[in-house]
Amino acid sequence: MKRSVDILKEVFGFDSFRRGQGDIIEKILKGQDVLGVMPTGAGKSLCYQIPALTLGGVTVVVSPLISLMKDQVDALLQNGVRAAALHSAMEWEEVRGILSSVRRGRIGLLYVAPERFENAPFRELFSTLDLRLFVIDEAHCVSQWGHDFRPSYLKLSAAVELLPRRPPVAAFTATATPEVRDDIVVRLNLKDPFVLTTGFDRENLFFQVEHPADKTAFLLDYVEKFSGSPGIVYCSTRRTVEKVCEELGKKGFPAVRYHAGLSEEERRTNQEAFIRDHRPIMVATNAFGMGIDKSNVRCVVHYNMPGSIDSYYQEAGRAGRDGSSAECVLLFAPKDIVTARFLIEQGEDAGSKQTAYRKLQSMIDYCNTGRCLRAHILNYFGETDVKNECAACGNCVSVTERRDITTEAQKILSCVYRMEERSGRQFGITLLIDVLRGSHNAQIRTLGFETISTWGLMKEYHRQEIREMINFLTADGYLKVSGEYPVLSFTDRTRPFLRNREKLLMRRHEPRKTRVTGARKEAGATADGELFGLLRGLRRELADAQNVPPYVVFADSVLHSICAAMPANGEEFLAIPGVGRTKLEKYGHRFLDLLNRWRAGRL
Repeated sequence: MKRSVDILKEVFGFDSFRRGQGDIIEKILKGQDVLGVMPTGAGKSLCYQIPALTLGGVTVVVSPLISLMKDQVDALLQNGVRAAALHSAMEWEEVRGILSSVRRGRIGLLYVAPERFENAPFRELFSTLDLRLFVIDEAHCVSQWGHDFRPSYLKLSAAVELLPRRPPVAAFTATATPEVRDDIVVRLNLKDPFVLTTGFDRENLFFQVEHPADKTAFLLDYVEKFSGSPGIVYCSTRRTVEKVCEELGKKGFPAVRYHAGLSEEERRTNQEAFIRDHRPIMVATNAFGMGIDKSNVRCVVHYNMPGSIDSYYQEAGRAGRDGSSAECVLLFAPKDIVTARFLIEQGEDAGSKQTAYRKLQSMIDYCNTGRCLRAHILNYFGETDVKNECAACGNCVSVTERRDITTEAQKILSCVYRMEERSGRQFGITLLIDVLRGSHNAQIRTLGFETISTWGLMKEYHRQEIREMINFLTADGYLKVSGEYPVLSFTDRTRPFLRNREKLLMRRHEPRKTRVTGARKEAGATADGELFGLLRGLRRELADAQNVPPYVVFADSVLHSICAAMPANGEEFLAIPGVGRTKLEKYGHRFLDLLNRWRAGRL
């Protein structure tokens, strides 16, 4: 039996495991169930692919989307690994051929959709396989607390328990709060699992929130700076997708659209154009992306605020899966909150609304906080030992002016207190602003708020100014918002602030000048920019010839390493991280020939 580290190098081209990979692989090989919570791009797939190659027999991998299965199988075949997928888009003859190959031991890794386990003939076949490992990818789909709940995932544990010999079960996910992690263990019936959470931080991603007066103008300027590198623009509604895609097209940007209102054929065509780098900008609703393993996305822009940090981090995490620098920018406007609340009312049952509104408030807080954006996300997912300042988010590296709002904050908080003292109950943002601005509306007269000391204290301020301050106080924990019809109340930080009069600085919501990130450097003109472009062109030619996405030939990070190392022979080419023996044999001579011609000045 080959050692795991030898398979890692020979097949996948890496010299050492990333954090957590070795521990999970060791537990699986010892027959223990595992739950791996690892951020996107951390190498979850290798945690089960290497044991599959070591254990022999068959490893079945449950995966929720056809596109994700296809990408995984394409990548494995490129590395010389025998793998296949069963999905609904296949003809019966093809399915029968794959099943025959599995029975004969010609395929060791089989990807299947969770819905397959609702089919009695498949369950019967499943029970006859020489199953050595059962893998559940995107395991958060089993939890009703998760953001992508799939009822078919609930059938998986029963299918495993009916096997003559139960194999180890390995579940993986990238985004799961503590309650979702606990739910996964229970619903998948994991036996004394080894649970490893390597952390949710994606160090290569730069996070930024903008409050532009004109989102479209900001987006057009922003996209231009990425020089045609792949990017995704998420919008909350189909109508917005259409508008944004049209505006990008008018300016000559190669954009395609994706939402549930398009025909299946157009969605498939547009997705392929994006994956193959033929049309590098995808404008989409959240219907796009869960199964997309495209590794070279350099930016993800949220044109509208999502409904939860769970969804945001999952979608933003589609950037930089190859480990190279990438940017995640959220364009926020107050009306995004209205849209998000409408979607909750339309799409959630009564029992889920309270959770949905709580998640929405955390997302609103993210958009308004003046603190580290990375820390805000990691705290949400239960990580407490987090630095409050990083070098890779807009709030921490911003050169935007910060405004002292200590006095204004004291007035706002005092007004919240006086309103509750006068009436015996709590109120929302709109009425609080009315009181602070000295309104004489009927509700204020009925409640007697025109008589409290804080009435009219901020009458010289515009409504939006006060709203931004309240949102800031909420985001930074000086006020709490709760309830389906949200009301404001004090937190543990409120009274100490009022007593100690600590200075409170709020950033101005204006387009900010930030550093040029690594993502933009890599996307733009760099010292190896011309050579990188040639390598990328060769990669596309090889990918198109095999009808696979370019990134399954080599990731962008591999091309950048080739530019840096300039290998002159096969041995040196094999030393590039991500180049295994099979890829050296398939592609090495083509890339080495290009490099030789480049050195000789013949390109």
